[in-house]
Amino acid sequence: MKGKVPSELVYLVERETIPWARLIKEAEKKSGKDVSYYEAFTDLAVELATKECMKESPDPAIITLGMKACLDRGRIAEALFLSTDSQDIEVLGLRTIALFVLMDSKGLGEVLSVMESLVSEDSPPSDLVRLSTTKVLKAAAERDTSVIVAVMEFDNLLEAHPEQVDKPLIVTMFTLYVVGSLLNQVGESSRAVRIAETLEGMAKTAGQRTTSALVENLRGNIANYQGDFAKAQEHYEELRRISEEVSSRIGLGMATNNMGTLMLNSLRLEEALEYFEESLTYMDVDATKLVTLANLGQLTTLLGRLDEATQYLKEAVRLEEKTESGVIEAFAFYAVLLAKQGKHSQASKYLEKTGRIAESSEIPMQRATFLHTRGVCEAHAGNIVAAIQSLEEALRLSRENQLFEILIQSKLEIARTHLDSFLSLGDAESLATAAYHLDDLIQIAKEQGLQALFAEALLLRSEIRRHGGRTLEAKTDLEKVSSVATFLADDRLEIEVKKRMATYSEVVPAASEIDQAGMKQSLNRVSGFRPVGKLREVPSPVLHALIALSRSSGLPEFVHYFDEKLKMDSSLLGGFVSAISVFSEELLGDIGLLRSINHEGFTLMMEHTSTRIVTLIANQETFDVRYRLHEFTQKYEVAYPASDDSVATADYMGASELVGSIFSEN
Repeated sequence: MKGKVPSELVYLVERETIPWARLIKEAEKKSGKDVSYYEAFTDLAVELATKECMKESPDPAIITLGMKACLDRGRIAEALFLSTDSQDIEVLGLRTIALFVLMDSKGLGEVLSVMESLVSEDSPPSDLVRLSTTKVLKAAAERDTSVIVAVMEFDNLLEAHPEQVDKPLIVTMFTLYVVGSLLNQVGESSRAVRIAETLEGMAKTAGQRTTSALVENLRGNIANYQGDFAKAQEHYEELRRISEEVSSRIGLGMATNNMGTLMLNSLRLEEALEYFEESLTYMDVDATKLVTLANLGQLTTLLGRLDEATQYLKEAVRLEEKTESGVIEAFAFYAVLLAKQGKHSQASKYLEKTGRIAESSEIPMQRATFLHTRGVCEAHAGNIVAAIQSLEEALRLSRENQLFEILIQSKLEIARTHLDSFLSLGDAESLATAAYHLDDLIQIAKEQGLQALFAEALLLRSEIRRHGGRTLEAKTDLEKVSSVATFLADDRLEIEVKKRMATYSEVVPAASEIDQAGMKQSLNRVSGFRPVGKLREVPSPVLHALIALSRSSGLPEFVHYFDEKLKMDSSLLGGFVSAISVFSEELLGDIGLLRSINHEGFTLMMEHTSTRIVTLIANQETFDVRYRLHEFTQKYEVAYPASDDSVATADYMGASELVGSIFSEN
């Protein structure tokens, strides 16, 4: 008989009250061309359990069978129905899996209360483990720091009862998957890999294909986090294959949703959209639809399909208000869509809801999402100063907490806001500032090895350089994009390069002649960037000296040496930097001032204000050290207002403390 019971259910075969012979016989009859034996058997198991749960005293073994079949097939609502009001520890353990899938922390809390009333120190180890796993899943669903304590208790129990590892419970394996996912999210990828390896062995020994599917998902997420997108795709495709084999709709939904996110990392928006659309067809429960609907809403907004975006985001908002899942993106993306459509009062309503979620959360990502959304809404309302202020705050928070996605998008939106100001007002300073922020995006993309982001940022910069009369440099940018397009086998990108090259001439285009549609398309495409991992660690540069020059006199106001061995005459250095800056102004004109000079292992990074030139000398440039230089320059300007009087270096010596506070991590 064992050979005819699906491997996922074999562990229950000794439960004598389950009518195995009848289930096998009926499954053989119902299976055929369109229905696999596995589907038929699990359908019959759910049907049997559904009838059983209506009885006054249902048989826990039959309910357990139906629960396991529901979970394997992703039939979450039916699993919850079967386990309603159950007092059986095994059934309650399986119920926690269904509740966790829905991120129902309230429901998990109710199950935990029941379990705590039923389980004591004298209970069997299996019941103690089930109680412990419920604590882990509840804390994980609440994104609570108590998850650390819960996981430690869970680990200790498994160590104390090794038989629970040799013959693991279904809920034990699921909880290990959740712990592995949490470790990956906080950057503990090596520990997550070890859990994946352990879990894979458990799944194969127990014949649990659905657990094997979770292992593939975990491994795909680890690879994605580490930037190995090809490997991530392999794991997600294997997740999809196993899910098809066991007819798991939720597994298919996970696989296609993850593939869509993977495409966003490569800025292949159209392909991502197809995956998300497919994913939505597998989502049968409100809570599981939410994120996919939000993804679809954002993507269709970026692709200019605003009617579709409205439908997706209205439904996402409805489900978020119904489930209170804390999916902040539902409100954030809808607020942005409404702002783009000029519906600013309605946008404010959903921005306020975004803010309420952020305020009630300890998660930096949610706070950064709100700040970024507020900045975008302010920009569309024409409140440029408020927009930049909010986006700069989002950028600061993202950098401090390594929120890669918001960091990129905030940088982009700052550039977009300045570009819009230039296109509407013809303000040359706004164009130069937009170019500055695009340079930062290009630097980040180079450091992180993000070819698609690098190419799209270069496309945008080429248009700005072309407007500034720097046709040769603009063409060089496009040639780099073409090389990336060939490397990525991205036909769309190659077509975009050829189209732009064909419009080039020696005549500098006026602001009204710039390809605004093309620029907006590129800006929108970069807005779809969705990395999974944190910023890849970049070695800190060796810092040599920092010098602040007065633009009016060309004399140094403040000099700080990080390396005393490299002390030099600050007046000579100041004269050199001042001369280069004057030359670059003549050479570059409205397109912006010189950012950096590289020569034989030294890099001079420059920040310009209306009154000063602040230069940092290091062995190389990175985004992080550029950010710190910018931060120092802004704070220095506030602390030491420019004066028409002669420079007295003693007046600026307090700036050494400012250097220490900003550059101390290097």
